[in-house]
Amino acid sequence: MTLLDRQLSRAVDDVDKIIRLSNVTATLYRPVVAGENSFYGPCESSETTIGSISVEVKDLSPTDLAEIGADAVASVLPNSGVKEQDFLKIGSTRYRVTEVKQQNLFGKITHLDLHLELEKKGS
Repeated sequence: MTLLDRQLSRAVDDVDKIIRLSNVTATLYRPVVAGENSFYGPCESSETTIGSISVEVKDLSPTDLAEIGADAVASVLPNSGVKEQDFLKIGSTRYRVTEVKQQNLFGKITHLDLHLELEKKGS
């Protein structure tokens, strides 16, 4: 293993530790889509609980959040399984994942950045 490989491995481990040390967990839910041929398009008929994952929620100003079009931003481990359109429940708040961005260091994925939108409840 070269020096660069060791440094990259250490960086991935350090990011993993930082996310886990935030001591925040979220429950990950995945919608089940039904009605793909309906006039109104697909709708979510139910959801599946995927599991619990470690999350680091970023502390951004309302101005910064508005600029990127998100209600919250969080980082998760690359192997968390989070996909766009999933739901995350952090504490008592539910968010829809609107964007998943891989973050990498010299080609090594260190974590995923998520843009989150507060869940909109139908009336």
